[in-house]
Amino acid sequence: MPSLLARASRLAGRVSEYAVVPAVLTLFAFGKVAAAIDPSNVGVNVKFALPTDVATLWTVVDPPAQGVTLHSPTPLLFVPIFLVVEAAVVAGYLGGIRDAHRDRDPDFLAAVEDHWLSILGVRVVQFLLFGGLAIVLLAGGAGVLVVVGLPLVFVLGYLLWAAPYLVVLRGSDALTALAESATLALDGGDYLAFSAAYAVVVAVASVVLSPLVTSAGVVGVLVGTVLVAYPSLVGSAAATIVVDDVASAASRGA
Repeated sequence: MPSLLARASRLAGRVSEYAVVPAVLTLFAFGKVAAAIDPSNVGVNVKFALPTDVATLWTVVDPPAQGVTLHSPTPLLFVPIFLVVEAAVVAGYLGGIRDAHRDRDPDFLAAVEDHWLSILGVRVVQFLLFGGLAIVLLAGGAGVLVVVGLPLVFVLGYLLWAAPYLVVLRGSDALTALAESATLALDGGDYLAFSAAYAVVVAVASVVLSPLVTSAGVVGVLVGTVLVAYPSLVGSAAATIVVDDVASAASRGA
């Protein structure tokens, strides 16, 4: 039986043009780009990240920042617009990967039409959960943030990362997809193994890429964007396969 990486690589090859999506989302995170090209922000970071729907350069690299801050990639005034646009992009991106996985012609626009509202619901719930948690933890000070906040954010991320995939793979609404994701996460198995492997790969990549991205200005960001774009697509293809497999197994066992 082919390995997950081999299956994901073949799947990504069928939608190779979709690699433009993580590249564009990377460059549209203007605050991250500005922080990365700041010559005072050179550094190396080790970052553990769980699977996500569209991994960008900033999934791998965190530009150094002074102190403990709470920030959004877009001004708060534009967050609703950002969430709507991102939901449409994620729906089309994951939907096209799903189509290729099921040996159909990828249809980005049809997937947007079918799933953007449910993806938006997932995004709103995630935004409220993580944003509210961050505000509470920051009010408790840096110590509470590090000791309690970071593990809690990681656990929540682990429980919920599969929700957008379940929307496009199972046609679930937002709340159902979030509940299904948590159920799969608690079952462990391949979901847990993939989550752990993904985090390790991101950690290794972060050590390699962070000095380049934070020391070479605009060129470093552009090179990092290109280097991450296609592996990001492979990662989303792998997550699609894993979530589809574990959700199918769970359905058969129900």
